[in-house]
Amino acid sequence: MNNCSKVWNYPESGTLIFLILKHKINLKHCLKKPIDFFFGVICFTLCVLNAEAQLVKEKFDKLSLSENFDSTNSYWTTLANADNLFIVQEGEYILNRKSSTSPYAIMADYENNLSTFRLVTSLKLEKSANDEGSAGIIFMAQPGGTGGFIFELNKLKQFRVRKIAGGSYKYITGDTKTAGWVNSKFMNETNSYNLVEIKTSDRNYDISLNNNFLLSFSEIEYKSGRMGIVIGAGTKARVDFLYLFSSSKGAESAASSETGTNTPAQTQPQAGPDIIELTESIIKLKTQINKLTEQNEDLHKTLDAMKSDDEEVENEKKSLRSSMKELQGTIAKSTASYDSLLKINKELLKYKEMVAGNENSDLIISLSKTVKTEKETNEQLRKENKTLSDSLATFNKKNHKPDSDAEGKPVTKPKQSTDKGFILPDEGK
Repeated sequence: MNNCSKVWNYPESGTLIFLILKHKINLKHCLKKPIDFFFGVICFTLCVLNAEAQLVKEKFDKLSLSENFDSTNSYWTTLANADNLFIVQEGEYILNRKSSTSPYAIMADYENNLSTFRLVTSLKLEKSANDEGSAGIIFMAQPGGTGGFIFELNKLKQFRVRKIAGGSYKYITGDTKTAGWVNSKFMNETNSYNLVEIKTSDRNYDISLNNNFLLSFSEIEYKSGRMGIVIGAGTKARVDFLYLFSSSKGAESAASSETGTNTPAQTQPQAGPDIIELTESIIKLKTQINKLTEQNEDLHKTLDAMKSDDEEVENEKKSLRSSMKELQGTIAKSTASYDSLLKINKELLKYKEMVAGNENSDLIISLSKTVKTEKETNEQLRKENKTLSDSLATFNKKNHKPDSDAEGKPVTKPKQSTDKGFILPDEGK
């Protein structure tokens, strides 16, 4: 493989830059035409800018928390009352914020004392009465909900990042006019899972969505904090999994082990490339499964629609058969009327012959004219009957197809604050 092939076989920005520097690749020699060279320089420049845009360079080689929501546990609140319904069921954390007044933060019962970590989760918004519903992740959360960052997604394919400050919000993305929301082409539709990745090191933060880098920012206020899930007012959402990776650099450990609490096995940091690779494989497989499940649901909807179409076709066929019977009855009546008129005409002709040369010849002539008129009317009626019969035959031919044809159609100080969750400040504050 020549050096140029190495460039094009590794489109990722970091790998591309590494290969160019390592092999001293001359981009001009890799491109045959001047326009290609110009295009290549632009692409290379964009790759460099994208690589530099991400602030977190740390290597996350330890798995600190693994949550697949296979069963109910002590990490995540299960709740059922007038305001909230939070349950773990069939490998998903199902969230329903019934209250329409304010969002709610569900805090993991895991004292995250990490200042350097990588959080990966998969969540989706479901259809609900509130068209402005949102859900996301809270990280670096301070005690009692007095501070922290929130990354959220909404149903309009938008995201935002905001900071909790003094019972209100400070927007890191967008502005007050847009309430911090920014459009994103990387976000999936409602009822589809979105892969969210948040990395932090040295008070720098990188956020990616569905394996696409979104933004970076720096904030010196928080060294560490807790994490959790945010569910917007009147919103339904689901979480498929959540993994927390840390770095062996600095020998950091979870604060839960320091407080003497009983730390479950899956929260114990696990190092080694095999563990990390296995976890990454699980993330990819779960993401693929979610996509296949969504495709399966779409196919079921298509099949249901086709069945509904088949029922409509069958009802239409029944209606057409009924119309055909009515037309046949009309033709039969017209034919009988025509035959009756023919008999009357024959009788009139006989009468004309009987009164020939009679003084009532005027009457006879008048009757003859009447007979002629009746004949013309009968002839016209006969033609109409023939047209009706032909139309019926064509109609019958078109609408008596095999059934298989039809089947082929295609905020102030937070209230009710607890260790496991709290009400966030109202929107707009």
